[in-house]
Amino acid sequence: MKVRTKYIDLKLIPHHLALNFQIEQRENIALLKKENLDTSQSNVLVLCEHNPILTFGSSAKESELFIAKDKLKSVGLDISYIRRGGAITFHGPGQIVGYPILDLENFKTDIRWYTETMAKVIIDTLKNYDVEGYYDKEFPGVWINDKLSGKKKKICAVGVHLSRWITNHGFAFNISNDMKYYQYFIPCAINEPDRAVTTLSKELGREINIDEVKNIILQNFEHHFLTELVRQGSIEVVLSII
Repeated sequence: MKVRTKYIDLKLIPHHLALNFQIEQRENIALLKKENLDTSQSNVLVLCEHNPILTFGSSAKESELFIAKDKLKSVGLDISYIRRGGAITFHGPGQIVGYPILDLENFKTDIRWYTETMAKVIIDTLKNYDVEGYYDKEFPGVWINDKLSGKKKKICAVGVHLSRWITNHGFAFNISNDMKYYQYFIPCAINEPDRAVTTLSKELGREINIDEVKNIILQNFEHHFLTELVRQGSIEVVLSII
């Protein structure tokens, strides 16, 4: 039986609701595994956007903020401490956030394979726009090289959590999100002068249809993870977690 992955587009949704949904789906898969039941039809891929928020991973430090934590609200930023690897990551409208909740025993029980395969999905999506991306193991994420400035620019952050081979969290792909929020923190604790953050819209010098990008991501996800995506209704899902 081919592994299936339910695809849910949660559109623009508060971060805490998407996090609750991830936890619920993880627990559903964990319960099936505990009972030695098949999980090959229970994998989930969520794509969504969030209102402006900084998420703190397991290695994040408040010293990586350029503004007092209690002042973040005044500049329009919420904050959330979450269970994923990495430091501080920004989420906001115009950024595609991907949350694969997968039982890797249906795919491959190798965390490096998983993160690099997720990166390949984004790299191949960039190819559709004639942008050459690559995965950097030292600074996990998808990067592009600026030939004029010589800078390495991060266009997609990657940060995951894994327990009992069940994944959650995932990637944050900058499409057209507002870059002003990056002045308030060190993105992913990377403060090297030859590195920066960018968006697809900025690199191409034009507006990007975010739904078009999502569809390309879905095609590449099916290809690289060898899974069949089954679309689910987002409205029903949102109602179930409010």
